[in-house]
Amino acid sequence: MKITETIHAFKHHFRVAAAENQYVDRFVYSYILLGKNICLIDAGVSTTSSLLQDYLKKLGRSPKEISSVLLTHAHPDHIGGCLPLKQNSPTSFGAHDADKPWIEDVEKQNRERPIPNFFEIVAGPVPVNRKLKGGDTFLWDKGKTLTVLETPGHSPGSISLFFEEEGALFTGDAIPATGTLPIYVDPQASIQSIRKLQSVRGVKHLFSSWHEPISGDQIASTMEEGIQYIEQIDRVVIEVSKKLGPTASMEDLSLQVLEKLGIKANKVLPMVMATFKSHLSPLTLPLSPDGERVG
Repeated sequence: MKITETIHAFKHHFRVAAAENQYVDRFVYSYILLGKNICLIDAGVSTTSSLLQDYLKKLGRSPKEISSVLLTHAHPDHIGGCLPLKQNSPTSFGAHDADKPWIEDVEKQNRERPIPNFFEIVAGPVPVNRKLKGGDTFLWDKGKTLTVLETPGHSPGSISLFFEEEGALFTGDAIPATGTLPIYVDPQASIQSIRKLQSVRGVKHLFSSWHEPISGDQIASTMEEGIQYIEQIDRVVIEVSKKLGPTASMEDLSLQVLEKLGIKANKVLPMVMATFKSHLSPLTLPLSPDGERVG
C-alpha cells in the first residue's frame, strides 16, 4: 500500500496457534522506505516474506536493494521474515540491545515465550549488526534519517522510529488497539511510552503494527485510546482477580477478563495470560494518567 512516494505499508496475514488445531488469525504491518536504497521497518513473518519481496518487484525494485532492516522489537511476527531477507539481500539488522538475544537465538525465545507454531512464523535467527538506543539517528539514505525512541512496555527493548522529513512515526506494537487481544509485559511502561510518543512534534502519519495507517487528527485519539484501553484492562483484571480469589488459575482469570472486554475466546494464548498477570504485580489501585499506580 503506497502512503507517500517514500513510504509503503505491507500487511502480513498469519495465524498463531493457541492449542492443537486451534488458531487465532492475526495481521501485522511492516513498512518499506524507498530511496536509492531500501530500508525496511520490521520483517513480518516467514510465510509472507516471498509476498513482500514480490511486492518490491512490482514496484520495480529488487530485494537486493534492502540495505537495512530496523526491528521495533523481537517478537515472531516482526522478525520471522528476517532470515529469508538476509538470504536474498546484503541487508543489515538493527534492534535494541534488550531484545537482541531473542533475535539472534530464536530457540531461546521459543523456550522463554513458547508458541506452538513458532517455527511456522519464524524462519530462523539473524545477527543484529547495529544496536539502536534512544536518541540515535539512523541515516538510511542520503538526507533521510530515522530517530530512535525507546518505547518499552510491549517488550523490554521495544523502540519507535521517527522519520522527521516525512512526519512519519513508526511505533511497532507500542500502542495497543482497543478491542483486540492485548499483548505487553509492563502496563505502566506501556503508558509511559505512549505518553512519550504523544510528545513528538510534527507527526503527520502514525504507522502502528496493529492499526491501519493513520493520519491527521486520528493520531492523537488513537494514542489516547491505547492508554485508556490499558487502564480499562487494569480495572477489569483487578476486579476479576478479587472476585475469583488467589487460588484461581491464570487461564480462568484471563477467560473472564476477555469476556468482560468483549473478546470471544475458547483458549487463551500464553502471551495474553502474561499480559493480564503483569497487572497483578503488585495488586493495588488502578493506573493514573501518567502510568503510575496511585493509592
